[in-house]
Amino acid sequence: MAIAQIGGYGFVYVDPEPASGSGGGSGTGANAAQALSLRPVTISFRNESFSKALNSVLLAAGLQARREGSMILAGPNVLAKGFGPQVSKVYRLNQASAGSAADYLASLGASITKVTVITNAVTQGMPQANEIAGGAATQQTQTQRITTTETYGGGAGPLKGLLGTTDSRLQTITLIGDSQLVAVAENYLRQIDLRQRQVALSVRILDVTLDNDAAISNSFAFRYGNNFIVSDRGQLIGAFGSYLPPNASGFDALSGGVSPIKPAYVSSSSTAILPLSPPAPVNPSQAYNPNNFYDLVKAVITSASAKTLASPTLFLSDNPEQNVRSASVSAPSTTQSSGSGGFNINSVTSPGSAVGRNFANEAFVVVGAQEITSYTVNQGSNGAPNTCQPVFQTAGLTLGARVKRIDDNGFVTFNLSPSITALTGANVKVEGCGEVKTIAVRALDTGDVRVRDGQTLILTGVISDQDIQAVRKWPILGDIPFVGQFFRDSSNNRKKRELVIMVTPRIVDDQQGGTYGYGYQPATADAQRFMAN
Repeated sequence: MAIAQIGGYGFVYVDPEPASGSGGGSGTGANAAQALSLRPVTISFRNESFSKALNSVLLAAGLQARREGSMILAGPNVLAKGFGPQVSKVYRLNQASAGSAADYLASLGASITKVTVITNAVTQGMPQANEIAGGAATQQTQTQRITTTETYGGGAGPLKGLLGTTDSRLQTITLIGDSQLVAVAENYLRQIDLRQRQVALSVRILDVTLDNDAAISNSFAFRYGNNFIVSDRGQLIGAFGSYLPPNASGFDALSGGVSPIKPAYVSSSSTAILPLSPPAPVNPSQAYNPNNFYDLVKAVITSASAKTLASPTLFLSDNPEQNVRSASVSAPSTTQSSGSGGFNINSVTSPGSAVGRNFANEAFVVVGAQEITSYTVNQGSNGAPNTCQPVFQTAGLTLGARVKRIDDNGFVTFNLSPSITALTGANVKVEGCGEVKTIAVRALDTGDVRVRDGQTLILTGVISDQDIQAVRKWPILGDIPFVGQFFRDSSNNRKKRELVIMVTPRIVDDQQGGTYGYGYQPATADAQRFMAN
């Protein structure tokens, strides 16, 4: 008051509501000081301006002040009070939500009031299936909704004294206060109610498969008298004499096995039972003419190449909000998680991808067929048979993408999780259920990659190279140069698969509405005619 009088101003101290029990000014001086929230201030000024001296006292005392013409209003909370008119304004937000905008203004000192609905569900009694005579009543659930009003805001800031409330249906925020405070808040809202940037990720996935199989085999046979030499694709087989030597089964037939009774046969000319002699195995050379040479050469080279091409274009924004969706529309999830996606396992699984559709800045693409890869066996109860529940897995292409940041310098930060799965051709039979497929997986999870708008990032090096060589040969003769090829069988199987991924981000320029379809170029003639019309 003294400093205001020195400056030639009138002075009004706006007292807050009296503390409980103060009696409106009666009582001791301590109670009065407590009611006024006063605290002593020690000051000493020398050659200071009037405004700095007055503001120094207010700062030391923890008070607020405002000037109304030639009068100074001071007190614990006077920014919301004044002789001027209070204005109210309703702002409809286009991009930001009303709740997030209200929280932003509250952090700058505004007092925001929100309506909260609390739902309480109370269950009493026992389920009807478990009721017994004399027990509690049938189970009942009572739902109660309580509507409460909550006011919050920062203790300091440029919007101190401004009141606000929100409407979630229309996404509006209503501001009440001094016209200058409302104008400042309107400027803040204009800065935060901006469109989130979007990016179109053009992804090209090329899966190249190269197979090169070579096999050469030579088989020959010659007979000299009763001697028969055979080379069966690198395996030596020789027979000498008219008969082949007996084996263990022949001796068992001669001795009758473990039974002392020898085998017998009935003669057609008499009824005598004579011992049965096993037939002696005959040398197969008897089917070939003597002193002849037979040769068979087989050589084949098989080369095959295939490629799988997918070119999806994904539109994503850098909005990190979590999606709210039901399990029925969930993207296929993975049984393995690298920590960057956070999946929930559902009935249809797709291995390899760590990015799903849990957040608004994510996208997921699946192309392929569902194959049975395992069975879940459920044990039957009370003599019932076991049941088999098939587990499906996608054989084809899965791609997950997440955009983390689109900055003002034209760079896009994103990460990808592509996966290629294919059937290996080997089936495994599960007893009592059926056959399951074996699937080969090649997956890649990138880290955070930053690429400039329009540039192309090429990811390669995901290579699967398989080389199998098999040789069968005669001892010694199969190692002789040039001649040895007639005494051996050789095969060489080589398979090479490479995964190439090209990603081109293009930031969508929607300042003037953008271009319709974002430059879509139809690939087929029917699609071109449809777009032309």
